[in-house]
Amino acid sequence: MKYKNFKPLIHNFTHSFVGGCNYVDGKFIYEDLFELAQQKSGEKVIIQWIPRIEASNPELTKRVKESISFYQQWLPKLANSLGVSLDHLVEYQTEIYLTKTRQINIRAFGQDDRGKKYEYFVWI
Repeated sequence: MKYKNFKPLIHNFTHSFVGGCNYVDGKFIYEDLFELAQQKSGEKVIIQWIPRIEASNPELTKRVKESISFYQQWLPKLANSLGVSLDHLVEYQTEIYLTKTRQINIRAFGQDDRGKKYEYFVWI
């Protein structure tokens, strides 16, 4: 088990989820997430990957929920390819929110079972 590989897992997974390759039904997923973040005016749109909370975002579109489901299935495969076990990751979430200057921020946050925190801002 390589704890040091939680860093690339969290960063790369989040980047992939909000990036230009996540395209469902003719639209990028980040477009829906950014629209929702703008509607929430500073409140965070949170996607809780670990522990998984099914009803955490009822305001998410069907397309985003579909994408989350696909990425939930891919997360263990990516972790395995990096030599890490998700059993040692106690928390992992992606946050999308609007700043006071009206910029969109994407923050990936995780914590392992040793208490080490991983926090990354993703720019697309």
